[in-house]
Amino acid sequence: MSLQTEYKLQWPEYRIEFHPRPNIPKTATLPELWPDLRAFFSGSQSRFANYLYYLSTDFSGGFSLCSILGENEANIRFSDPRLISPSPFPKDSLAQIWKLCQNREFEEMEREDWELIGFSFLYLGNVREFRNWVLKTKEFFGQTDDNRRFLFLLGWESSEVPFENSVLHMLVEYVKGNQDVVDFKTLTDAVITSSHWQISGVLFHAIETGWFTGNDTFPFWKFLIGFYEEWEDWEKQKFRSVSLGKIPAFPALRYAKRYFPLDTFHSYQVELETNLRGDWTYGDGFGYELTHQMDPFVETVVRFRTDKEKFEEELKNELIKRPYSYFINLQLACISFVKKENQNFLDFYKKAGRLKYLPLALNLYWRVLKSNGEEVLSKSIERTLTATGESTNIPEGWE
Repeated sequence: MSLQTEYKLQWPEYRIEFHPRPNIPKTATLPELWPDLRAFFSGSQSRFANYLYYLSTDFSGGFSLCSILGENEANIRFSDPRLISPSPFPKDSLAQIWKLCQNREFEEMEREDWELIGFSFLYLGNVREFRNWVLKTKEFFGQTDDNRRFLFLLGWESSEVPFENSVLHMLVEYVKGNQDVVDFKTLTDAVITSSHWQISGVLFHAIETGWFTGNDTFPFWKFLIGFYEEWEDWEKQKFRSVSLGKIPAFPALRYAKRYFPLDTFHSYQVELETNLRGDWTYGDGFGYELTHQMDPFVETVVRFRTDKEKFEEELKNELIKRPYSYFINLQLACISFVKKENQNFLDFYKKAGRLKYLPLALNLYWRVLKSNGEEVLSKSIERTLTATGESTNIPEGWE
């Protein structure tokens, strides 16, 4: 009676059954090799392979896709769900099977067996061999409409899209952490225009990590919010939290009012405003929270003088995750002012939303304008601050 060990994956209905097998001889034939590969994809474990074709529109779908493409290493980027196979993948068996199949050393081929070869290459993240497998599929068995659509998704049926820029290739590079080579607009178009919704999870994760930023995020977010009512509560909560400060704020608020229940919308509005301004406002007023012992932006410069570039780098990394945060932008503007980097100050200051009109911020602004030779506007702001009693001397050592 053979031993059997069961391994459970992190998603509930999945189970992997692993049966110990003898070593495969190097000169094995196809009938001897197939059981080794079939066993790895046996039982419930075959479900994760099918995810490549039948992914849902929820967030976990895209994570599953990248989990498979990422070779499932210990430092895998995605942990929900995380695929851990009970034994090393039978690479030697796959190599021998693939060599024999390319030489057409078979009379008949079961479709399920042939697909296991393709699933194997995807599982290993071997895009180049997967491409060869797709081309052999066309050569040996012809091409169905489904196959044609899949090839179009991969970028292999269009002379305008080279292999290196195919959607699948970008997904593999993404899961390896090479986000610089990923064209997020192409992935967005694949979701919105070509209905490849399984990539939604990848784009959502890219927004969460700060890899996918700017105005280009909004068309995808606008598409995604249309499914809001169909999600589980945890998905709704994650969608709301990730979108705070990571996508254009005011267009998001306008669309949120259309799709969120009224109570949820009001909570989201408060959270969004707090996220943009920082958590130091008091009630309905526009100023500092009473518990602050000093102006938070003065405190920012104090920290910068202590920790130097380390603190500035922390703020810049945080800004990548929340590019629309007024608070972080004004913090970096203050640091730029102290460093006498006028252009950087203006770049950050312009993104500080209504925080730009705080007395300290305006007093820095007119000084930078004056330094840049814009005397008329500089004098106008200075006179207005003086007339309203909000003109203030900036802290010692800032100039």
